[in-house]
Amino acid sequence: MKTLLSVILFALAPSLFAETLSQPSFRIEVADGWVHSIEKGPQTRDGFDDLISIHHPDRTGVLKIQSYRAPGSVDPKRLREMTNVDWSEQLDWESWGDFSGYRHSYSEQGLFYRQWWLTDEKTIVFFVHSASAEPEQAEKNEINEIVRSITAN
Repeated sequence: MKTLLSVILFALAPSLFAETLSQPSFRIEVADGWVHSIEKGPQTRDGFDDLISIHHPDRTGVLKIQSYRAPGSVDPKRLREMTNVDWSEQLDWESWGDFSGYRHSYSEQGLFYRQWWLTDEKTIVFFVHSASAEPEQAEKNEINEIVRSITAN
């Protein structure tokens, strides 16, 4: 019986220590140890939600997240047009939580960037992870888990 209880607690442990960050259009889960801040945007109705910054004190990178409420549905072609990636580069349509969209990694001026442009009908969520160097696979996995945790409100 103790073994069964241990297995159940071990399976639930990540969600027991996660914090849910919620915006009007989406929610994400942030694992224990990660720190976040929310920068309030102007109180205008421009369609953008607050800017969320997430980092881990033991890591060099920062993940920034912002969403936008579009006036109409956003299809893959329209979302691709919103990326800053040259059309000659192939971007694959991928699912991340309740959202789908594009992901792209690159280095520029000594920094490593990984970006996501995701949509769920009229909501677009922009994720940008930047770091002084390309992160180790463990950190990439942690960032991927945060992005994959996105659910629509």
